[in-house]
Amino acid sequence: MIKKLALLIALVLLCCVALVGCNVNGSAEIKAGDTIRFLDGVDVDYDNMFFDDFTGGVDYDSWYIGKQAWGANENGGVIPENVNYTDEGVLVFSGNGGYYTSADVQGVGARKDGSLTGGALISKFVTGPGRYQVKMKVLPRLGACSAFWTYCDDTKGGNHEIDIELPGGKDHSSVISFENVLNTNYITVEMNESQDVNVSSVTGSDKTIALNDGEFHTFGFDWYTDPEMVVYYVDGVVTAVSRIFVPYMTARLWLGVWFPNNTGFVGDANFESDVMEVDYVQYIPFLNQPCQTFTPVISNSQVADKDEYPSAPVSTAVVNKISNGNFEYVLNHEAEGYGWNLDARYLFAAETAALREEIRKQVSEENPNLSSQEVNKIVAERYREREREILSVSAREMCFIENGLGYRDSCGARISDLGLLRQVIDGVYADFNLDLRFRCKGKGKIILQFETEGGLSVIEEAVLDVNDNEYTLRSLKATAPVGTRQVTVIVTSVYGGELFADEFVLNIN
Repeated sequence: MIKKLALLIALVLLCCVALVGCNVNGSAEIKAGDTIRFLDGVDVDYDNMFFDDFTGGVDYDSWYIGKQAWGANENGGVIPENVNYTDEGVLVFSGNGGYYTSADVQGVGARKDGSLTGGALISKFVTGPGRYQVKMKVLPRLGACSAFWTYCDDTKGGNHEIDIELPGGKDHSSVISFENVLNTNYITVEMNESQDVNVSSVTGSDKTIALNDGEFHTFGFDWYTDPEMVVYYVDGVVTAVSRIFVPYMTARLWLGVWFPNNTGFVGDANFESDVMEVDYVQYIPFLNQPCQTFTPVISNSQVADKDEYPSAPVSTAVVNKISNGNFEYVLNHEAEGYGWNLDARYLFAAETAALREEIRKQVSEENPNLSSQEVNKIVAERYREREREILSVSAREMCFIENGLGYRDSCGARISDLGLLRQVIDGVYADFNLDLRFRCKGKGKIILQFETEGGLSVIEEAVLDVNDNEYTLRSLKATAPVGTRQVTVIVTSVYGGELFADEFVLNIN
């Protein structure tokens, strides 16, 4: 009932916007930063609009569920098992990244182990010029493409397509980021206009707008053929306008999440699993916009059978941003690549000072008649020798992930001396709230290290000192500072001691 009321309100507001648009002089001069509105003289066909809020699931009469792979087929494609819905009528697309190891599903592309698989819906109806809108939470990690698009392959070289894709940034600043959205329209693969837009800049916001902030955002485009124009928008504000390579053939509507083969497009999928959520999809046709009628063919082998549609709702997803937080898939210190990396580190400043003081005391006791200058010289020489000895020990000799080391003798991690475990979580921006929970015992530190893109510099750290004799549930909370692009979770012991850790869970909102 709440969602139906929201739809009624949205339609009233839409009608108001349409009426305003009809009285705007020169409305064909819509530009980025404007409030979205219809062009003068455009007849909007509310009688034949399509709306789906997914209450009760995926409507078999309206949607195909994709079961196919595209591109160079180096991913696992889109599969029906990754398409679900909740009791609240939220459509949920699961995306399994490169660290996925559960093997609960199987891919249909080159990857058969369930990794790099997403999900997609394809309209059974054909669409033309009109207003297209989706209210969604994007999958919030790099490496997965959250998308809303029309597509028509006319079998003669035409590739009529309009895309909204996230994350963007590659073409705008060479930094892939959820601060950007990519807006592209094609008539062939070669003939296209792609606009990579920084949303904060377009809207004039003095705060960073990150579209993976865990909130629903409304994405859409208005497709016109007279005049030829595609107007893209986010949350009611125009992000880009294209007047070239505007499609002129009817198409099918697609939405979902998938894994591009080119990591330079949306980044590396360095995560286990996450979700894209959709509140509703809406399409409102325009009556007086000419369009060539064509029905894109959908092969039965590329879509799910009826018995593969989700038959019951799932619980609202709560996603752990830590990959393999219980270490079950990293059973020894040779097995990296599932999220955790093993490293040797330098001494912390406090440890350096303590070691120097220990050496100084030893030198002074051995040589009571030496001057301070002579003592300092010997201390420096011994410290350099000790430091070389310390740094010669590899991470493999200081970091262990094995059965029996964890909480209640499960698989866990032990870090000795100067070893550390680390995991990088991308897609973290200013003002995101982080809540890290874990179990540990021994003596060491848990650190949230906020970094710019690529880890080129550390902005700020949140540090929790641990000194527990038995496994204890601990937590570390922090808010990402301005400039953050990613966070590294660091688990390390103190020099000469060891720390045991297990059951890491990181929530971000």
